[in-house]
Amino acid sequence: MFKERHLPKLIFLTPIMTVGLLTLFILSFFIFIERANLHVESLSLEQKLLQTQKTTLVSEIQKVFSYFDYHLKMLHKRVDNELKERVDDIYLMGIALYARNKENKAILEIKQDLLLTLSSLHVSGHRGYYFVIDAKGEILFPLEELGDRIGLKNAIHTALNNESGYATTDVGRPRRIYVKHLAPLGWSVGSAEYLDLAVSRLKEEMIEWTQSLRYGNDGYVWIHNTSHTLLAHPFRKESIGKDDAELKDEKGVFIIQDFVQKALQSKDDKGSFVEYYWSKPHAKNSSKKISYVALFAPWNWVVGTGVYQDDIEHEIALKKEEMKERMDRYVFGVMMIALFCMLVVGLLSFIVTKQINDALESYRKRVKVKTEALKEFNASLRFKITKALEESKQKDKALLQQSRLAQMGEMLSLIAHQWRQPLSEVSAIFMELETASKFGKASREMIAYSAQEADKLLSYMSRTIDDFRHFFKPSRQKEHFSVAYACQEAVTLASALLKNAHIALHVKILQSPYVDGYPNEYAQVVLNLIINAKEALVERKIAMPMIMVEVDMNADGKTCVRVSDNAGGIDEKVYESLFEPYVSTKTTSGSGLGLYMAKMIIEQNMGGKLTASNTLEGALFSIEV
Repeated sequence: MFKERHLPKLIFLTPIMTVGLLTLFILSFFIFIERANLHVESLSLEQKLLQTQKTTLVSEIQKVFSYFDYHLKMLHKRVDNELKERVDDIYLMGIALYARNKENKAILEIKQDLLLTLSSLHVSGHRGYYFVIDAKGEILFPLEELGDRIGLKNAIHTALNNESGYATTDVGRPRRIYVKHLAPLGWSVGSAEYLDLAVSRLKEEMIEWTQSLRYGNDGYVWIHNTSHTLLAHPFRKESIGKDDAELKDEKGVFIIQDFVQKALQSKDDKGSFVEYYWSKPHAKNSSKKISYVALFAPWNWVVGTGVYQDDIEHEIALKKEEMKERMDRYVFGVMMIALFCMLVVGLLSFIVTKQINDALESYRKRVKVKTEALKEFNASLRFKITKALEESKQKDKALLQQSRLAQMGEMLSLIAHQWRQPLSEVSAIFMELETASKFGKASREMIAYSAQEADKLLSYMSRTIDDFRHFFKPSRQKEHFSVAYACQEAVTLASALLKNAHIALHVKILQSPYVDGYPNEYAQVVLNLIINAKEALVERKIAMPMIMVEVDMNADGKTCVRVSDNAGGIDEKVYESLFEPYVSTKTTSGSGLGLYMAKMIIEQNMGGKLTASNTLEGALFSIEV
């Protein structure tokens, strides 16, 4: 049981404990969320790093291919530049020779000196040669080297038109030729270079460049041709030029064959990824490696590069450690904030508790004073309530007495109507006996028959008295009774009254339900509604008066008795206060208690509902129990 003296402690500790528990819950929740996020982020990080590494591998190979493509495209330009430099040199040599000797030597002698000089010149690496042709296109030097005369004639034609020009010969070994017209001598001088040697020289340069290429920590590029021969590898220089077709990794996979096969099978020169085991540079043990290999189609080179799995795992471990440190900092920050909040709340709780203690002490004093005053007021109020209840009981007794007197009047009226016909028949029997006696025709049989008929009528009148006495006798205990039977009793008692007033009474028993309650009181309510309808019909002088009584059940399983008439409906003036005491629908007579008592019987005694409404023809009263 909570005690008032513990209230200050409760006020002081509750916020602190609430903040502490809330902080613990929030911290636990966030730690759970962060761990879940850490797990998801770790998985995502692994995929992301792996994808990043793969993207890096593809990017490096694409850079290598771009470098190859660029130098391959620049090959002809470089060859043309070298040809032009060589031809320009011999051209200037010829011009200088002519300028020095034109005054003291014949032109033919100068030409012989030029040919002699050219015969001593050689192109480095035997990549090409020099040549001289005359104006007619005849090869003057060297005759045995030039077999493509059509190409030379085209070059000569270009040289003669533009002073100089290039041409490519495809007959025999492909060559690139540059020719320049040496006007003072009437010759054209030129130089040719073998293109296959130029490409071979470019390949050697690309191989040398590839072996020097590095990226990242241990990233490098290697090259094989489609015949599995190793062309470039920075850490296997001793194996360059050897066939690697039989080279296996530690799992027994022919990895070079796999490289070449997947590179050749790749579409659109996109390459393929290969997983295998290979030792790191300067390491003895093998590690799992992911490599990307692609085919450089112009030279049938399989170019590859790779990354070691443990490098990726090491980077993932570093990233995970960073994420863990981030989560630790986050948790520490939340704990510091929570601790600060608890300190602030504790200080505020202490201040508030002190103020509440002072306020409670003041309230105690005032409550004590007001409690004494309230006790006195309660004693006075109890006396007044008791007195008011007593007066209300007396009033209810008076209303009940008035209602019973009104019912007695109704009962006497009903008895009078019930007796009117049998009394008339008894009077007729006596008149018949008197007439027969005057004329001497009153036989013993006739007197006996008349006495028997009169006795039947008197017995009927006696039963009528008993029926009314039992009908108006109040029930003390609830009974399980038939609603249809109770309605039929009310109809029987009112039938003579309605017949005398020429009012048609229709009874429809759609269903015959049973309810728990007081059958006599229920029948009195129905009778009261029938009599009210009869009086309205008589008072308003309805031409074809009619009363309808229906017994049915609602959709919700409750019994429903509807009493309706065609008297025009309830007056709007009394409609809202129809069930209040001393409110009557009659203009000349009526106690105003019938409907009030009927509503009390149905709603208070039997837990039902009595309602009234107007229809197009008249009033409708519904009893639901």
